[in-house]
Amino acid sequence: MLKRLSATVVALCIASSGAAGAATTSCFTPEEMKPAQLRILQQEFNVAALNCRTVDQTDPNFSSRYNDFVGKFGGKLQENAAALRQHFARAGGGNFDVWMTRVANDAGQRVMADPNFCQQAWDNLDKALTTEPQDIEALAVSAGTSHPYLATCEQAKPKATKTKAAAKKKKSA
Repeated sequence: MLKRLSATVVALCIASSGAAGAATTSCFTPEEMKPAQLRILQQEFNVAALNCRTVDQTDPNFSSRYNDFVGKFGGKLQENAAALRQHFARAGGGNFDVWMTRVANDAGQRVMADPNFCQQAWDNLDKALTTEPQDIEALAVSAGTSHPYLATCEQAKPKATKTKAAAKKKKSA
């Protein structure tokens, strides 16, 4: 059942990647980057829960540990989703659901291609479960890797304006 669910999630992500790829992703300010990185970390845990197994069958599995994560950080994850929805509403360049589909698709591809994905997710989940809710975004930032869907906004440089006197002087020269 879990394998079928996992295959379905990956298939849906791949099928929707065409529509998701058509949307542009808005950039994130440094403050907006924190909830985005937490959401990416949560999605990595979700993909690991569906795809990764422990060697020792007596060990807790990813699914139960992911459920512990969601239980512990549920309030923070709700705040996180609201912040990201506000970001996409304000910044444009796609929407939260499209962005999440892209993030899920990326994690689904990495779990198959990266032999260290499961171990890294397990280690990060260990750290997360010992973290206080107010510190989970900081953990996500420190645990995060560069991600194609985390564009940082460039600070707009002020345009140089000419004074009337400088413009007149340049014309007469």
